[in-house]
Amino acid sequence: MERRRFLAIVMTVLMVISMIPSMVFAAAPSGELGGKLKIKGLAAVGVSLSADYSKITPEGVTDEDFTFSWSRQTDDKQLTQVGTEKTYTITQDDLGYKLVLDLTPVDGSVLTGTLTAKTLEVVSTEEEAKAVAEQTPEEEEGALLEETTDETNYENADETENVQASGTPDANEEQASEDQNVENAQQDETQDTQAQPEEAQVAYDEENTQDTSSEEKYNETDNTEETDDSQMKIYTEDQLQIDENGNVQTDESDKGSEEPYEATATVDGSEDQICDFGTIGSDTEDLEAQFVKITNTGSETLNFLAISPEHFMAEDIEEPLEPGDSINVWVQPRKGLDAGDYDDMVTYQTEEGTEVSFEAKVSVEGTGDATDDEQDPLDKVTKDDAVVNPDEEPDADNNADATLEAQSLDANTGSLSFSDIEENYTTANETLSVTITNTGDSTVTLKVPQSEYFDIMAEDGSEAVSGAQIAKGESVMFMVHPKAGLVKGNYSDTLIFSSEEDSEVAAQVTAEVSVKEAQQEQITEVQTDPATINYDSLKEGYDTPESTTVTLTNTGNTTVSLIQPTAENFNIGDLTASVLDPGDTASFTVTPVTGLTVGSYVDSIQIMRNNDNGEQEVLTTVNAAITVSEVEKVYKLSVNPTALDFGNTKAGYNEAPKAQKVTVTNEGNTNVTLYAPSASNFKIGKLSAAELAPGESCTFKIRPKDGLEAGSYTETITIDNEQNISAKVNVSFTVKAVRKAKIADPADNKITGISSDGYTTQSKITFTAVGAGMDNESPGKGDVRYVPYNWKVINTNSWSSAPYTAAFGITKAGTYTLTVVFDQQKYNGSEWENTGEQDTKQVNFNITQAQTVTATPTPQPNGATTKSAVKTGDNTPIAPFVLILAVAVGCIAGVVIYKKKNK
Repeated sequence: MERRRFLAIVMTVLMVISMIPSMVFAAAPSGELGGKLKIKGLAAVGVSLSADYSKITPEGVTDEDFTFSWSRQTDDKQLTQVGTEKTYTITQDDLGYKLVLDLTPVDGSVLTGTLTAKTLEVVSTEEEAKAVAEQTPEEEEGALLEETTDETNYENADETENVQASGTPDANEEQASEDQNVENAQQDETQDTQAQPEEAQVAYDEENTQDTSSEEKYNETDNTEETDDSQMKIYTEDQLQIDENGNVQTDESDKGSEEPYEATATVDGSEDQICDFGTIGSDTEDLEAQFVKITNTGSETLNFLAISPEHFMAEDIEEPLEPGDSINVWVQPRKGLDAGDYDDMVTYQTEEGTEVSFEAKVSVEGTGDATDDEQDPLDKVTKDDAVVNPDEEPDADNNADATLEAQSLDANTGSLSFSDIEENYTTANETLSVTITNTGDSTVTLKVPQSEYFDIMAEDGSEAVSGAQIAKGESVMFMVHPKAGLVKGNYSDTLIFSSEEDSEVAAQVTAEVSVKEAQQEQITEVQTDPATINYDSLKEGYDTPESTTVTLTNTGNTTVSLIQPTAENFNIGDLTASVLDPGDTASFTVTPVTGLTVGSYVDSIQIMRNNDNGEQEVLTTVNAAITVSEVEKVYKLSVNPTALDFGNTKAGYNEAPKAQKVTVTNEGNTNVTLYAPSASNFKIGKLSAAELAPGESCTFKIRPKDGLEAGSYTETITIDNEQNISAKVNVSFTVKAVRKAKIADPADNKITGISSDGYTTQSKITFTAVGAGMDNESPGKGDVRYVPYNWKVINTNSWSSAPYTAAFGITKAGTYTLTVVFDQQKYNGSEWENTGEQDTKQVNFNITQAQTVTATPTPQPNGATTKSAVKTGDNTPIAPFVLILAVAVGCIAGVVIYKKKNK
């Protein structure tokens, strides 16, 4: 009895041990890949990279579960494959690019989906790569790099989320097992599977159909009406992947991702993010701006609107700001602010509704608001328009500001007295010097004064300019002399040599000079302008021509008394002044007398004065000539207007356009006799006068004839006359044919692109809605067309503009109907308007379940057909367990035989 019990215990132990492999195999990794793939190794030339599965689900995956694809990503996001091994050593060709690792389960694997990771940009050395890694924020999206050393684990922050499709449970997992543990595991698997949506509809952005092996981000699209999430989901193109077989792969990993439209503002040099301009005067010019960095921290492009803060000027952001990009904008107070404190919140807004703000503040003091008694000059020290606390210990950068109060300038003389100068001098003969010394404790930037009466020059004789730096104890010499051209009088000017840092630091020098009257020879001289007058184009019977004005200028140095000039063939106007001091002017007019016959006439108009002896003296003369010629007959007619446009009207018009008036003028010097004009398609009225004297005019009217057919009518109407003078009027009129409205037939509305062969649950379905009349590129009033409005399979999706194309996918087999609604539109003469009428078109299609891919057996070298077990990823040796199981079976057989013998 004891022997039997012992055998029973031994067999039970052996049976339990033999069950261990089945439990181990059941725990092998399977199902959909998830989590985050990382890359081990720094992004530097010569470093070997490999995959890190520490954050991958399911746990337990190894290199043996995948095929590898290493690719180099160029600037235009294109990928070039560079390796297919488990590891990849970075080469010199990769310098400056990012590397992308794609993992795909091996054939026959029970894993589904793909994994993708990306490195940072490859640099030359590992030291550079470590520096880049340390500067990269850990929360930034992208591929993570790890470099394991004895002391430090460097992890680069560019980790990319895996992109994979929802997996289909392996067929083997759906079969029932006699073992209870396997059955329970299958029930758990079934519950997880049933929690997934049974059907999904996905929409593609047709503009982005590039290689889906590169990084992609998916965001759910809002539907236009409430839908059942268990039946349909709408995705944009960047939320989908198409595998190498063209199957649709969706991803839910974008939930809870970063905000698409978000931005931040960082004020340069301010921890509180405040642009503080301190205290400025109300007359401050050229105030230095401060800069603010605006960063797009979202995932979508931002388009900023123009801004105009009340008390500050801020630079507009005119270009779109891409995700992750930054731009520095300047900010400064507006000029002319009244005295007071200003504290504004400057806000940038985007077209997408995002706002980003920062604070700007400034205090403005009025000019002269504070006296020396009211404000201690040590209370505030400014540098670059920023307020500095005088109580703080000055550092090396603001020592210059701290010593402004120690500046001092001194001049070696307080006055420069020049000898008297005689009037009419060209250059002053005397030059005096003044030396300016920096008697303070800091360097001074000297500002040279400007004088109305004196020239200030450098020691070498060149023009003195501001900006020279004078160190402590040093001196600068300046040369001063009176400016040329000073007239008689006494001149004095205070020359202030000041500091550009502090205008109150200055040295003053008074310069004085007297200009005396020059003793000169008396000169009596008068000039005329013009000196010659010619009237050589007069015709007999001429009208009085315009007068010529003669100007007299006293160019001498004595006063002259003028006598009124006279002439025989000219009328001379009165002098505007009879007494002229040196430099003064007077004038008179000269006009030919009327009635001169054909011939030439010359006069010498004398300009005279009474001298000191009372005698008349000729100062100058004006030569005047007249030429009168015989009149030639001139025939000339003008027409106004020269062209008439009667516009256009529709055929069958009841009333012709209103008549228009034409004026004919005789612009010659001889009478002209006119004849009545005529036309073919225009009716012409009677001339108001047939005989025109020089300068006279007459009129007549023109209008199109009644009943003209459709077409364009142009004619040149000639006003004939006895003198054969050309006078023409161009007239035009258009009769337009009546246009018939183009009415589109709703029967021409159609849906194209839906295949009659049907689709699978992994197909991308693309279609186009074509509205009747959409090809009407030159519409007229009353034309009718149809425009696609929305489409529906399970839920409704609207179009806002062309192209009217959409794409979707359905993950549940069945028969579906695609419905497109078309809006009827009518052209009102300037734009298309909806009439409220609609037309609907439908098309049916079938969706079948996509087939599961199975592995094909490979023939063995000896010709025998064998099947390989599905690989589970467990590397535990199975031979010992098989041996134990065989021993257990042998023990059971021995017990049975033993019992039979005992019976």
